[in-house]
Amino acid sequence: MLIFAENKIKLFTTMKKYLFLFAVAAFMLGGCRSSKEASKTNQNEVWQTLLVKQLDAQIQDQIITVRYNNGTVLCYRILDNFGNVTVTWDHTNGRKSFDDGPSNYKGDISIPSFIVTGENDEFTFRVMEIDQNAFYDCPEVTSIDIPYSVLRIVNDAFKGCSGVKRYTVNENNQSYKDVDGVLFSKDNRMLVKYPAKKALTDYVISEEVSLICTEAFTDNTFLRKVNIGNFVTAVSDFAFKNCTALEEVEIGSNVRILGVDAFKNCPKLTLINAHGVFPPHNSPTVFDDATKQNAKLYVPRGQMMNYKRRLEWRDFKTVQEY
Repeated sequence: MLIFAENKIKLFTTMKKYLFLFAVAAFMLGGCRSSKEASKTNQNEVWQTLLVKQLDAQIQDQIITVRYNNGTVLCYRILDNFGNVTVTWDHTNGRKSFDDGPSNYKGDISIPSFIVTGENDEFTFRVMEIDQNAFYDCPEVTSIDIPYSVLRIVNDAFKGCSGVKRYTVNENNQSYKDVDGVLFSKDNRMLVKYPAKKALTDYVISEEVSLICTEAFTDNTFLRKVNIGNFVTAVSDFAFKNCTALEEVEIGSNVRILGVDAFKNCPKLTLINAHGVFPPHNSPTVFDDATKQNAKLYVPRGQMMNYKRRLEWRDFKTVQEY
């Protein structure tokens, strides 16, 4: 009877151990969701990770370099002791910084939710972030697929991605979403990144958007007309820089901030309709001097002098009220 009791205790202890490990794994994968939602999410994560098969991985100085079967190579930086990593800039070929020669990142990039390392794949890391300058000056990258697990995309993560046609996001991602290839925050409040090679000539920014992020439209060569909706309050630095086909901009009535060089190097910009009674301002270098000389600026009736008092607007040669 004593032996039977001891075995029973050992069995119970073992079961508790495995139940605990299972619970931890379920929490890490599913978070605070119902079992049905967690199961669906886990399946999506696994499928997304398996779509691009990992061939091998090497780790050195907290950087994990992973080679995939579609020919791409991605580098990840370890963030913490809890198995979280960030997609970082290309560390191969002896590169010492993100701007040290051309990056090998190219083609269609599909970021997995997990990566594994070790001789027997015994170490699993979760991809939680896309690092600053991760895809800096990667003109040969044509698309970026963002997994469920990414919770944060750092400023300038896609700086210089002049060849991207679309951004896609796993539908269960808690922080981001895509709409027709355009990257938004999950709640639609932020327009994060518009593809440089998206071949649309006219674009109306959703009424739900309140912030256009830094370099959101930079390097697009197709857009000719952009309507910045009435609910947008801030257009960040360099938002439309190098939009070389841009001819006409509608600036909504609630825009309060125009960032540094927001419309730098837009040589075809010849018509600006500003609807705000309060002139948007923040930086004196929003527009090029050539734009101020050649573009027609329309402002609300009775507000011409109000605009003329602001550095951003006072040097426009042609200003009319409507």
